[in-house]
Amino acid sequence: MNLELFNQHLFYRGLLGFACLGDSLELMKGLEDNSVDLICTSPPFALLRQKSYGNVSSSEYTEWFMTFAKEFKRILKTEGSLVIDLGGSWMKGVPVRSLYHYGLVLRLCQSEELGGTGFDLAQELYWYNPANAPLPEEVLAGFEN
Repeated sequence: MNLELFNQHLFYRGLLGFACLGDSLELMKGLEDNSVDLICTSPPFALLRQKSYGNVSSSEYTEWFMTFAKEFKRILKTEGSLVIDLGGSWMKGVPVRSLYHYGLVLRLCQSEELGGTGFDLAQELYWYNPANAPLPEEVLAGFEN
């Protein structure tokens, strides 16, 4: 482990470990192969509207995420786990959901020879969110008039 790199980005240190604040791709380069038991991440979702923290479109999402996934695969122990909070998004102008996150899961589980990372899907967890679906712009305009 590159202690100098992690000390430069140290955010919290406790009895059970530490947390760093920085570019995760750069920080992962400081970790040895097969050295991590668990990666739990909640990356920006591919939402319709651009957010201040930065998010990519659903058409670019899989390729964007694969950069991280390759590093995850490198640093995770063979028996390690990857947990991803991966939310869906809505299609522009119609009340239907995008399927980008399913495409990402499929890609993550493909073999490396087929362009994936060879992860195995063990379980799906669902977060119940009772928020209303976004309405098409024409419907919203009708409410405003």
